[in-house]
Order: sequence, then structure tokens, then C-alpha cells
Amino acid sequence: MTNHPSTIAVRRAARALALVPAILVTFATGSAFAEAPEQWEDNPSVSPLYVIMVLVVIPVALFALICLLVYLPSMKKGQRYQPGLAWRNEPEWFGGPRDGVVEAAGARPAAVGTATDTEPDRGGASGRW
Repeated sequence: MTNHPSTIAVRRAARALALVPAILVTFATGSAFAEAPEQWEDNPSVSPLYVIMVLVVIPVALFALICLLVYLPSMKKGQRYQPGLAWRNEPEWFGGPRDGVVEAAGARPAAVGTATDTEPDRGGASGRW
């Protein structure tokens, strides 16, 4: 496609026409000059100390309380694992048997999900279902 002067003029005109509705809506709207109804009462003034307490102190106190409730159990038990040392607790298996590794060690291979000698064509990359 060439940049012929008439093509450029058509593009510029299309861009200008596309912007006209947005410009008209922006400048055609006016501010709302409505006043509050006379039946409404005037709000009493609020002290700055009350505003600071409601907007700062209460949220910070709630944040501190939630953090304390989250960390309290681990602070009560003490530190069990120290970085750099070997893991000395029982192994964990998320999503495995309820009794963990102990139950899986005594289970039959078919119960754990591995293929047995009677079903050599099942599972793996060439699995047939």
C-alpha cells in the first residue's frame, strides 16, 4: 500500500471523526449544580483525633491482632527446624494415604497405583486405558 496524499487525508479525517464523539461528550457535560435537599440535616463536625483513630489506629490494631493470632501457635511451640540442619521430623506426603509413608510402605503395589506384572501394558507414556 502506498502513502498517497489522498489516502493520508482520508486516514486523518477518519481519526478526527472518531475523536469527535469523545470530545463532544467530555465538553458537553456540565457540573451538577444540584443542592442538597433542605430536609437533610447538616453533619456534625468530627475531631481529627477521631478520624485518625478510625482510619489508622483501628486497622493497624486489627492487622497486629491477626498477625499475632497467626504466629502465636509457632511461638508457643518454639523453633523446631533450624536452617542448615537436617530435617528430623516424620516425612510428609500431601495427598497420599492418611497414615502417610508408613501405610504406603506396607501396601500392595496395585493399591499405590503402580503397574503389576500381570498388567505390563498399563500406564506410562504408552498407557492404554
